[in-house]
Amino acid sequence: MGRSGSTLLQRLLNVHPELTIWGEHGGFLKGLLDSYAVTLHDANRDNLIDGYDNRASVIGELVEKDKFKPWVSPFRPVDLQDRLRELMVDLFTNSLTPDIRWGFKEIRYSKNEIAPLMEMFPHAHLVILARDLDGYSMSRFFAFGNTDFDLESDDGRTQASTKLGQMRHGWMTRYRGLLEVRDQFPDRTSLVSYSDLAPGSKRPAQLFDELGEKLPSTDAIEAVLGAKTGSSFRFNEAARANSARLQDLLSEADYDRDEYSRLATELGVS
Repeated sequence: MGRSGSTLLQRLLNVHPELTIWGEHGGFLKGLLDSYAVTLHDANRDNLIDGYDNRASVIGELVEKDKFKPWVSPFRPVDLQDRLRELMVDLFTNSLTPDIRWGFKEIRYSKNEIAPLMEMFPHAHLVILARDLDGYSMSRFFAFGNTDFDLESDDGRTQASTKLGQMRHGWMTRYRGLLEVRDQFPDRTSLVSYSDLAPGSKRPAQLFDELGEKLPSTDAIEAVLGAKTGSSFRFNEAARANSARLQDLLSEADYDRDEYSRLATELGVS
């Protein structure tokens, strides 16, 4: 999720000399992964295989009319999967030496994109970063130093409450799906809390161990964790003036607190 310390976590992982974690790319892989997902459905897979076997029915003269298939392509499902994997590897390793392990951080992907990636790359490791709902909402609400709403007026508070409700719904939907991916790939998933990204935290060392990597320089780790101003949001004066009013709206927000408590406990942000 955005506004959860993802840039800081990215910088932390890049301390390791044999890791390169690229930044966001606008979620452009979604279309490619949607095409991959098509091949995961049994009926679609069977149709593609049957269409591949009978591809001559659209290339040459149709001798046997019962051989014609609407699903006719010059590839089988496994071919598509291999080509997509090769495309992604080529895109993300273009400037890397073969000994570098690579990855990326992207706030636009959810379960529908991440699960296929985990299947397509059997050695991939998913790191789920979570921030508590209030902290996330505050940071998201004041992103770029703008509130957009006059919290001193009734209309402004109503609009802000609506926006906060949408944020909270999105938070729970996204993390519910991510935890489902974690349950599907328990040995290849790590959970990191925003509060873990602080000087003196032991979690970074544990994370590198979970990734199967040696611990890099402790001094380098602490230097990144102690320089949050490079990636964390800084309130401007207008945002500061509204922060107390926003806290009131957060405390009054209508959402499933039991469900949030369950998710927060699983994510380690409660």
